[in-house]
Amino acid sequence: MSDRGGIPITAALILTAVCLGVIDSMLPRPVPFMKIGLANLPAVIASVHLGLRRTLSLNLTRAVAVALLTGSMATPAFLMSLAGAASSAVMMSIAARGFPSFFSMTGVSISGACASVWSQLGVASLILPGLPIGSLALPATLWGIGSGALVGAAAGILSSRHFIRSVLSC
Repeated sequence: MSDRGGIPITAALILTAVCLGVIDSMLPRPVPFMKIGLANLPAVIASVHLGLRRTLSLNLTRAVAVALLTGSMATPAFLMSLAGAASSAVMMSIAARGFPSFFSMTGVSISGACASVWSQLGVASLILPGLPIGSLALPATLWGIGSGALVGAAAGILSSRHFIRSVLSC
């Protein structure tokens, strides 16, 4: 794909991710930092079809834009979000591009969700030194697997649509 064709596609994916991120921030959560991860749907598609550079750009731009729109820019949650966005983009791109025959769209999403959860726990432990990371790791990982599977299944359905494939092949 040429850069000229990729920029509008990346911009459309970023706008979609920002909208989904704002919606996700309004949904109830079982624990404060455990979101469904709707905003990762465009990133899963980007990691499979566009590669690391565009996925990382998408995720970091989305994290900043959602923080600006929700008023969480100068908070620990923003630092956690940035860490999760970066690690998720890297992990999903490695899974999608490095092992394409091994990882389905759902597997790519789960790998990104788990990377995001673990990096967010790491940042949280730096901000709150007494945080019981050992007690949180398993439930957070299970949440990441479940939400990653849902987002990955949705991304797989959207990617299989003729329209999405034709747009991404521009």
